[in-house]
Amino acid sequence: MKINKKVTYRIVAFILVLFIVRFAFMRKPPEKTEEKTVPVEIETVSTGSIEETMELTGWIKANQLVDIASKVPGRVESLSIISNEGVVINLEEGVEVKKGQQLASIDHDVYLVEVAAAKANLRAAEVEFTDAEREKKRMVALYNGGSATEQNKDKAITAAEMAVAKLSSAKANLELAEINLRESAIISPIDGIVTAKHIDTGNLIKAGDRIVTVADIKTVKFVVAIAEKYSGQILVGTPVRIKVDAFPENIFIAKVHSVYPALDAQTHTIQVEIRMNNDDLLLKPGMFARVTLITKLKGDVVIIPRDVVLGGRIDEPYVYVVEDGTAHKRFVKIGIKQANNYEITDGLRATEMLVVNGMNYLTDGAKVKVVRLEHIGVSEN
Repeated sequence: MKINKKVTYRIVAFILVLFIVRFAFMRKPPEKTEEKTVPVEIETVSTGSIEETMELTGWIKANQLVDIASKVPGRVESLSIISNEGVVINLEEGVEVKKGQQLASIDHDVYLVEVAAAKANLRAAEVEFTDAEREKKRMVALYNGGSATEQNKDKAITAAEMAVAKLSSAKANLELAEINLRESAIISPIDGIVTAKHIDTGNLIKAGDRIVTVADIKTVKFVVAIAEKYSGQILVGTPVRIKVDAFPENIFIAKVHSVYPALDAQTHTIQVEIRMNNDDLLLKPGMFARVTLITKLKGDVVIIPRDVVLGGRIDEPYVYVVEDGTAHKRFVKIGIKQANNYEITDGLRATEMLVVNGMNYLTDGAKVKVVRLEHIGVSEN
């Protein structure tokens, strides 16, 4: 029994030694781990100009639009203007006219005759008034001397009063005839361009019939609606950029001319009027315009691409910068947001190396490998 126990112990010990040796040979030596580096692209942080804008749409309108109508009836005798050189120019669409310039004539000779007749009637009324006044004085004197009856005196006084009324009527008729004569010459009330001609020479017209439409389009305007919450950002003089489909490459510069004092009760919007010079007449009333109001403008500020900013919804926005091959997390404060760029008001300085690609794989203090170095700052607007 003693011999069997010793054999058993030796067999167990041998198996254990074999197991230990086998395990030792099968186990691989630990590999040395190297610190992982993250490939990134970086840019040099730079400064520039940035603006906060509001995009709106509107329709171009003439600064002034006047339907010029006749105040007197008659036949259109002429429909033309006389240039500074004395040349007669037929009044057609596109003709430029000046304030105070005669555009048309309506039965001018007829109204001249009416004035002459009114003047003759006035002279007759004046003579009649003089005679009536003289006769009244004579009859009053005779009555006071006992040589005329009261009836004769009263008759003379009544005749004098009628002569006064007749004289006043004659004066009024002369004034009316002179007004009609003046109104028979159709005058432009504004500087502008004829945009529509409604009658031709020789037409018979009534008082109130339109003759031409004149528009001042050397200045054009836009009226756009601004939501109530933004109304405090728009002031008179706010700079504006305008684009129209007819000239896609052109950017027209204007300013806010006025901000209407009351809001629309139904839409809770406020009307803003924009005016701009249009001396070359490129812009036409009725054109559709895209209007950009520049509500804020800053220069020489830190600007970075919007896509490099992480966080911001739950936690504070941050970016990564690289110093000595290490990524550093920087919390930043954002100012103006413009399209693809952000203004950074705090947390980042110009000339620092900003991670612009690969930042999603970084943690604070991670080692990085710059795969491409671009000294490309954000371009100034």
